[in-house]
Amino acid sequence: MSLRTESPTEIRTEQRPMAFSRREFWRGVRAAWGSAMILLTGALVYAGVVSSGPPWGPPHSMIIISLMYGLPLGALAITVASLAGAPLAWLIGAFLARVRRVWIHLTVFAVYGALWAVALSVAYLAVFGTPISTALTSPYLAVIAVGSALVVAAGWGWTVRQSRREAEFAPR
Repeated sequence: MSLRTESPTEIRTEQRPMAFSRREFWRGVRAAWGSAMILLTGALVYAGVVSSGPPWGPPHSMIIISLMYGLPLGALAITVASLAGAPLAWLIGAFLARVRRVWIHLTVFAVYGALWAVALSVAYLAVFGTPISTALTSPYLAVIAVGSALVVAAGWGWTVRQSRREAEFAPR
């Protein structure tokens, strides 16, 4: 099926009530990416405020520096993580297509987001010589895992709400 002719009403059945189209899937990926960028921006502003003061300068200058360097690098990292994690997210979603309970989907995708972030972070640190045992005990890893769990669940939740809203107004 092509992206233009694929209709969610044709995909979802009584046996597979949570099946999804390619368009819905990529909408969820974009929503998770956007949520991650919002979270990253907030974290960079916070980091700029916390790191300001002598000898670094006033908060506004540190916020600008944090955003100037952090946003492009963060956007690249989030894009790579999103695209690399998409195939497994697709398989998880297909596996859960028969499960009606939304909380199960949210939980599974939040856990997936956290585990994916931990795996990528540890792999990244290992490439630069950090022992895996050290990487796994980093307090930053917990922050990254929680943030990723939130944004992946948010992306899934947002796209489900949008899909249901579209289904309400779809011609029968």
